[in-house]
Amino acid sequence: MKVYLIAGRARSGKTQTAKILKELLEKENRKVVITEYSKYIKLFAKDFLGWDMISEPKPRAFLQEMGEYVRHLNKDTYFTERMKEDLNIYSHFVDDVIISDVRMPKELEELKSFHPVKIKVVNENANYDLTPKEASHETEHALDNYEGFDYVIKNKTEQEMTEILKQVIRKVIE
Repeated sequence: MKVYLIAGRARSGKTQTAKILKELLEKENRKVVITEYSKYIKLFAKDFLGWDMISEPKPRAFLQEMGEYVRHLNKDTYFTERMKEDLNIYSHFVDDVIISDVRMPKELEELKSFHPVKIKVVNENANYDLTPKEASHETEHALDNYEGFDYVIKNKTEQEMTEILKQVIRKVIE
């Protein structure tokens, strides 16, 4: 099983990248799943706020606060340990797993045993609708100086992103 980690700030194009990557891998007759570290705190948002986990705007302030609390409570291992458990399950059913919302160095480093492909998506023209507090949150900047990415992709048109990701897949699958 191959694991792809998609990292970036809010509105960088992580979800779009994951969807394109999934589509391309499926064209190679691979079974693919997209998952998120944040799915666990999104469930809390659903329970606490009644959020449907899809609609925009996301309750970002709540998600950031809950994520911070959970990381502090569990010494930064809650998300990575849960994901490792999930990956062990996925490995029996799929060829590729795409984690579409990497925000912290630990979320990259703690999955080393899965030999992931680490992709950072950058959107210099992003229309950020974050409040100043949300924009300054640790999860928006924790990977700014991280140098362990296999690929750094500038978010462009869907066609350009598709061509770039085709090249990534060729290198990974070979």
